[in-house]
Amino acid sequence: MQTTEQTTQTGFTLIELMIAVAIVALLAAIAVPNYYEYVERARRSDATTGITKIGAELERCYTQFSAYNDAGCTFGFVSNGVPGNVTYANLVAGIASEEGDYDLTIAAGAGGATQTYQLTATATAAGSQANDDTCDTFTLTHVGLKGSTPAPAAGADNPCW
Repeated sequence: MQTTEQTTQTGFTLIELMIAVAIVALLAAIAVPNYYEYVERARRSDATTGITKIGAELERCYTQFSAYNDAGCTFGFVSNGVPGNVTYANLVAGIASEEGDYDLTIAAGAGGATQTYQLTATATAAGSQANDDTCDTFTLTHVGLKGSTPAPAAGADNPCW
């Protein structure tokens, strides 16, 4: 009497492997752009935090000296990872944000540099936020008015702040 042994096949077929690769590629095609968008939105906090901190320091200066641009008004700020002191003149020339993704500047408003200001954070051309088309710039005024470019639709919440 003759017996036959049954052999079992191990491994994957080419079709099974191609299906697995297609599934991974599909998941990557969805996940990677969403991840980059999330990182882009998270980096916007570098701009909003920077101009909010500077705005608070300018208000402190106004309380002390009755002017935003007083020569005695100097405050500490981390610019591009380096701690240092900032004056109104430094802001007119422009300084880097804490992470270096934005340039922070100040401009005098209608009442002049002693009574009003508008802080602006603009993405640096060579920085990681250069391709952020949703929120190119951020602004903050002496009355706390927050804005961004491009501006949101009328009545809509500002997605940048």
